[in-house]
Amino acid sequence: MAENEAMRATTIMLIRHAERPEGDEPPFGVDRAGTRCDESLTPVGWQRATALAALFAPDDGLPPTGLVRPRSLFASTPRKKDGSKRSLQTISPLADKLGLEVDTDFGRSDVKALAKRVLRTPGPVLISWQREYLPEIVDALGEVDSTPPDPWPEDRFDVIWLLTRSGAQGWVFSQLPQRLLPGDRATGI
Repeated sequence: MAENEAMRATTIMLIRHAERPEGDEPPFGVDRAGTRCDESLTPVGWQRATALAALFAPDDGLPPTGLVRPRSLFASTPRKKDGSKRSLQTISPLADKLGLEVDTDFGRSDVKALAKRVLRTPGPVLISWQREYLPEIVDALGEVDSTPPDPWPEDRFDVIWLLTRSGAQGWVFSQLPQRLLPGDRATGI
């Protein structure tokens, strides 16, 4: 096996960015310093982001069965200067904990370019993205044994999609509930 094949990601995990503000009513989005920012996570979203860091990189060992500690992180870049920062904010606590840089080279609709990079990236890989594009990302990564749910429901922030390499080109798709915060469901989508 060529060295670059041995280095390819064999596990890709995908999450939707954490909770966001809905309209002009509380809860509002806030940046990491607590300043109101409509393009940021809500306080509950920040709780989820912190809990995700503990889930993927627990202090006492390995992540729960089915998950792996990521070696590479991806989040969409804002579409405009003042655009949504939620995908990056969702995995920033994990990036800080692991000492990893987050690759933000791709806009949210640049799924084919993202997939091409992810497939060349040493894994495991974690992708934090907008829900509308997650099924497209999975499709762009190659053959999958089962079709992921499409669309991703608006009210679900609590699921991890897991792709595990099966053979030279294909992936096995599964879903894991995060079960991190009150109200998180015990099932996938």
